[in-house]
Amino acid sequence: MKGFGYIGFAFLLITLLNGCSSGQFILTGEKAYELKQYANAPALLQKDFEVEKDPVKKQEIAWQIADAYSRFNQYGNAEKWYKTTVDLGRQEALLQLGRMQMGQNRYSDAIATFTQLSKLDATNKNLADKELKKCQNALEWIKANERFVVDNVKGINTPTNDFSPLLNNGKLYFSSSRTEAKGNVVNAWTNEKNADIFFADKTHTTIKDFDGVNSDAFEGTCALSKDGNEIYFTRCQTVDLSTKEKIKTAKNEFCHVYYSKFVNKSWTEPEPLNLFADTINVGQPALSKDGKYLFVSSDIPAGFGGKDLYYFVKTDSGWGAPYNAGTAVNTSGDEMFPWLDDRSNLYFSSNGLSGMGGLDIFKAVKGKTVWRDAQNLKSPINSGADDFGMVIEKYKPVDNNDSILFAGYFSSNRVGGKGGDDIYRFEEKWVNYFVLNGKVEEKKFEQPENPDSKLLGMSPLDKVMVIVKSATDSFTLLSNAAGLFSTPLKSETDYKLTFYKPGYFSKNTMITTVGKRNQDSTLISIPAYAELEKIFPQKEIVIPNIYYDYNKATLRPESKTVLDSILVFFSDNKDLTIEIGSHTDSRGSDSYNEKLSQARAQSVVDYLIEKGVATERLVAKGYGETKITNKCINGVECSEEEHQQNRRTTFRIIGSTQTIESVQPEEIRTVPKEEEKK
Repeated sequence: MKGFGYIGFAFLLITLLNGCSSGQFILTGEKAYELKQYANAPALLQKDFEVEKDPVKKQEIAWQIADAYSRFNQYGNAEKWYKTTVDLGRQEALLQLGRMQMGQNRYSDAIATFTQLSKLDATNKNLADKELKKCQNALEWIKANERFVVDNVKGINTPTNDFSPLLNNGKLYFSSSRTEAKGNVVNAWTNEKNADIFFADKTHTTIKDFDGVNSDAFEGTCALSKDGNEIYFTRCQTVDLSTKEKIKTAKNEFCHVYYSKFVNKSWTEPEPLNLFADTINVGQPALSKDGKYLFVSSDIPAGFGGKDLYYFVKTDSGWGAPYNAGTAVNTSGDEMFPWLDDRSNLYFSSNGLSGMGGLDIFKAVKGKTVWRDAQNLKSPINSGADDFGMVIEKYKPVDNNDSILFAGYFSSNRVGGKGGDDIYRFEEKWVNYFVLNGKVEEKKFEQPENPDSKLLGMSPLDKVMVIVKSATDSFTLLSNAAGLFSTPLKSETDYKLTFYKPGYFSKNTMITTVGKRNQDSTLISIPAYAELEKIFPQKEIVIPNIYYDYNKATLRPESKTVLDSILVFFSDNKDLTIEIGSHTDSRGSDSYNEKLSQARAQSVVDYLIEKGVATERLVAKGYGETKITNKCINGVECSEEEHQQNRRTTFRIIGSTQTIESVQPEEIRTVPKEEEKK
């Protein structure tokens, strides 16, 4: 409903010239267009177009038809006639043609049109390039939409215009030109009744008109005090030729903000507020929650151009002088339909700020003296059509079981609605996407085959098979050359990751998405890291802190605790045969030390078997004092600490029954491209 109800018309010359209404008027297409009767003009102009022979005049008529459809928001018909205008040689019509395609969310087509204009028309190149950028942004915003859902409020909307929702004390107020509106005046711009204010219950099943406020005139956007006992609303007076009576005062031939109060169970007679001069259009009032600020939209010439937003501060004697909302909000275009949330953030619509086409909804943050940082709310709240009149119903979830983060209403004439302007409900869903992002590395040695050489750092490990298992699912990943792997995960799920690569010790780890939901982030990364140890078959690995009583092979309790801690290694590497070695210091006879060490090695093996390690995977080997690691051989005097270095328990790999080959699995899950961009 571009124009009507937006205080865009300065002086409502609505003369109801529907054909020959009184027998003395012959309405032509040219006259209908001149009188801004955009609902009637196209059909009449098309008759003129068919009979016109002059190509120049034919082109002008085609433009007028397209323009009339455009102003009446019939984007498809407007597109057709702008295309006809282009075909008749008016290249600048490509600009409007592209905008009509934007209005239908056909951004790829619009990009092609604006590109053509940019190449053909140097005069309009800058405008075309700006529109191109809008289209490119719109496509990105549409693609990035993840959490918002927008639905037509079908219980409220009609084939007529329904717009400007407002929530107050459990009721949804809105303006509508439905057949139930008061009076019999038909607006020649829209072929509909003048709009009235209505309200609906929470279920949108019971709809009533706002008795005491509505009249035969146009009643638009309204604002209510917190207690619902005061109302500010837009009223625009018209001329009704059915009675041949003109409105009495010049003031009422414009749109103004009216005020009424609920007293003694009824509303007082609405009176206009003296905000601007009588000959200035003003409307679309919005109240701050504390009642201290009143916002309006006005076309006063002192603004930045088009319609600007102004605010007034409540004083003891009424509303103070107007303040322009500032350059962060107002532009050379139109800024309209303000609304203030609980924190006095300003929501408004603009076609002067960069958007998706038509009016877009923006949010500006309140500073000390002005509103700043206007941000486009993007798709799907905004579209290529006119989107305006946003109000918020809900700011946060009720509890952790509430899946709706944020919700409210707005108006739009987007494609797919029930009428011209429709009311839509938006919800920002609590949606989380979980993605496993992992990395596998190995130690990098100066001599790759000598783990005793200098450690240079860590190096990524590729072709590691990562088996991901949950209670209901199992699949395999493969690390890439950078050691990375990634996959989507389910919410509220525990996973076990098994890392496997031939020639390396396997490893298991647990990850979870349980309790990881987050209201602030759509994409939640679950990290996983594994360092795989390369198997050096002849390399002995010391198991520290394995102690025995003096001259005995019996494991002490603290030694069992250490062995318990490495049971996971045996569970992770079930394909390996492992030698458990026991070593003594040089004190005592060689034969005695060999027997003692064999018994000690066997006690470790027995304990591991008792804990579930398969017997065939373990070999006990007592080395006695045959592998002294320092100078403390027979006859050399050493400290107790030096002797302790030789009293050790070790293990080494002596066999393998590996069955998993290092090949790429049939299915490797990765993060889809659309997930990577989140």
